[in-house]
Amino acid sequence: MSLTRRRILSLGAATAAATAVSLPASTAVLARAPTCPLGTDAEAFLHAVEAGDLGEVRRWLRIDATLASARDPQGRSAFVIAHLAGRTAVAQELRACIEPDVVEAVLAEDWARFGLLAKADPELCTTAHPIGGTPLYAGALAGSRDLSRLRAAGCKPDLAPTSGSGLTPARAAMSCRTISGARCAATDLLGNGADPNAAQRGADSVLHGAVRHRSELLVRLAIRKGADPAARDRDGRTPQDLAGHLEWDAGVRLLAQHASLPRDHRASRWLFDAKRQPIVRPDLSAVPQSKQNEVTGSSHTKLDRVRELVAADPRLVFSVSTDDELAIEACAHTGNRPIIRFHLEHGAPLSLPTAVALGDHDTIRFLLDRDPLLIHERGAHDFPVMWYVALGGGGVETAELLHRYGVAPDQESLGITALHWCARNDERELAAWLIVKEADVEALGCKWDHDGQTPLQLARTGEHREIAAMLEKAGARR
Repeated sequence: MSLTRRRILSLGAATAAATAVSLPASTAVLARAPTCPLGTDAEAFLHAVEAGDLGEVRRWLRIDATLASARDPQGRSAFVIAHLAGRTAVAQELRACIEPDVVEAVLAEDWARFGLLAKADPELCTTAHPIGGTPLYAGALAGSRDLSRLRAAGCKPDLAPTSGSGLTPARAAMSCRTISGARCAATDLLGNGADPNAAQRGADSVLHGAVRHRSELLVRLAIRKGADPAARDRDGRTPQDLAGHLEWDAGVRLLAQHASLPRDHRASRWLFDAKRQPIVRPDLSAVPQSKQNEVTGSSHTKLDRVRELVAADPRLVFSVSTDDELAIEACAHTGNRPIIRFHLEHGAPLSLPTAVALGDHDTIRFLLDRDPLLIHERGAHDFPVMWYVALGGGGVETAELLHRYGVAPDQESLGITALHWCARNDERELAAWLIVKEADVEALGCKWDHDGQTPLQLARTGEHREIAAMLEKAGARR
């Protein structure tokens, strides 16, 4: 039996409230002893699902195939429970036995099914599911890499329906079972418009969630994205207090020096146009989000379509997508200079990342002389400034200029540095410069692989032998 929106709503707020209590308590987001009103068989079956006992799951399904639709008291299906427990083999077994609801489709990465359900009933994207929140919340909790699909379908980055857990998707990301999944989901959300300080009903903050994971990496990420170190949980504890309560000494030390940790500084995003005149943003409130998404999406590579759209309405040059991506930011991170120039000719902002993608040294100097903290500027999707040298083809001269102003050669997002991009795209000259500047030749990035990849692995995969040889000579062994 699939879980329709009508059935979800019928479960009521009390059912979802049980999820709200359990989620912040630990990163193991399951009730430890799931039970089911269907009877003792269902209870035993769900125990086997959570334990990952594939043989026992199969035995129960042979006895009663309808157990595949069993749900715990919170309304979570066996399939959802298997995913949250990291029981991949069990989840695959159950997938063949069910017709996925909208959240199960997200967990199964069945995007065709998700798209059909979301289109048929758009309210599913803003309704609390028994998992504790919206489909975006579910994707974050599972550490999904495809959260942009959910935002494009209408899921809101900071929505926490009152009938659910009361936690935002970014807070759910911090409760992901694995640190790599939490990092991917949190970076995606916080790098695409989610508020790190959005209120969590009756629960602790995104930064508290990072502390509960006992992860310095997640704490640094949350603080870099602007999380408040002074926020208090329902027991009145700051994140540092919570670290002490959990006897996590490394976390206590890290949070004690939070003022020295870098913060993103996106101050040039809406500052000046190419003539260094202040940006005056037009009112696009009446422009459908789908139209703004089309302009931004086309701005990655489709100049002719961008021209058509902007000719019909010049204001569209200021379009912002559901990923909080400005149209000119789309072509900046793809290094598409003709589209960048088109947008600039029509009054779009010339931010530091865009100037780097263009190799515009005069603007780089102007902006960094005006505001030295712009070395911590981020473009769309959490892309750091140094990436744009590799992505935009600015070359060694641009990298050297940024470095003189204090931009670190190892600026990263998801652990990926400019050296990863060089290894992936066979940018030999820039790779050699980064190595000379002592960029970490064994940095582990998880943008394309949850298990992580080093520059050497990317160079070998792409058969870029010269870069691989440079990396090995510099000491890379993995």
